[in-house]
Amino acid sequence: MTAAGASDAFGLVGSVVDRQFRVDAVIGEGGFAVVYKGWHLSLDQPVALKALKMPEARDASLQGALLSKFREEAKITYVLSQATLNIVRIIDFGATTAPTGAWVPFAVQEWLEGETLAEELRRRRGQGMRGRSLAEAMRVMEPAARALGIAHQRRVVHRDVKPGNFFLMAPAIDAQGVVLKVLDFGIAKVMREGATHSGKASTGMVSFTPQYAAPEQIESRYGSTGPWTDVYSLALVMTELLTDRTALEGDDLPAILAQVFDPHRRPTPRARGVAIPDAVEAVLARALAVDPRARPADAAELWTALQAAVAAAVQTHATPAPGSMQALGPAYPSLSYAAPLAAPSPGAPRAANVVAIVVGVGLGLLVLLALATWIVTRR
Repeated sequence: MTAAGASDAFGLVGSVVDRQFRVDAVIGEGGFAVVYKGWHLSLDQPVALKALKMPEARDASLQGALLSKFREEAKITYVLSQATLNIVRIIDFGATTAPTGAWVPFAVQEWLEGETLAEELRRRRGQGMRGRSLAEAMRVMEPAARALGIAHQRRVVHRDVKPGNFFLMAPAIDAQGVVLKVLDFGIAKVMREGATHSGKASTGMVSFTPQYAAPEQIESRYGSTGPWTDVYSLALVMTELLTDRTALEGDDLPAILAQVFDPHRRPTPRARGVAIPDAVEAVLARALAVDPRARPADAAELWTALQAAVAAAVQTHATPAPGSMQALGPAYPSLSYAAPLAAPSPGAPRAANVVAIVVGVGLGLLVLLALATWIVTRR
């Protein structure tokens, strides 16, 4: 983590928040939050404190409503983190008046040592690396798929799956595999029974990172978002791991979005020059389908299909064509989980009528509005 380019917008460094969290340094800043390294005075442990950038909300009732909403979001993320170690843990949540006079909702999270997958990919590119083996890519993605599978089982969708929201702990790999945490369920939504692909999110808002967005996040005519949306983004990240290139490339937003909607230009590994087994390519091509109904229903179904495809390739000693950029790599060491992700039951409804409860600590309703405004002004 680095404080390069970040500023203490709230003047919190050197203060004690909520009488128990000492704020030591700024470690990052985005459009909607400032992240600090802090110290839990009672537990004598480092923590991360995320302070949300809010418009002025001087009215006490408005502040109370916003805090209640954010508290509910934090509770949902906390429940998810209790179910798996692969989702960042929330320690506390509240609001404070900063030395600058600003009213600041904040979340306290466990302190993580390491780097995001996005930072690791940038470093690899700087070193001229050209893609991981399929076996290594599977090892990296397994904990992310496990975490998202658990969220999907609880009817929670992330909706901003990307390398920047996957954190590789240091050391990144131990005897059990890659130590990875999924960050920022802040634009997630909880679904209720009965939704269809033809519906829109109940808020009418969209929020995403364009390079990892699914068609339905951009155009409502493709239907509502759901677990299948995270499946699409997971497949994009998988392609990126195999190539060390962003799956969707372009100089501007229209160029990127054109690739999202073109059914004949799917950003699969083979389309990006990677020779992988037929079955693996077929699974990822299905996950990257423009039509959400053609994709695996959720992360569990996607990962089960990928495991089976890789297992078949290992069993038959499938070998990519000579001269290709990528090989299968060493035999994938484990094709089953200690606690397998449960595949959806046959005939189970794929989706839900959606109510959007924005989950997480970093982003809330105002974040979604800001992102919606951003994309609309560029279309």
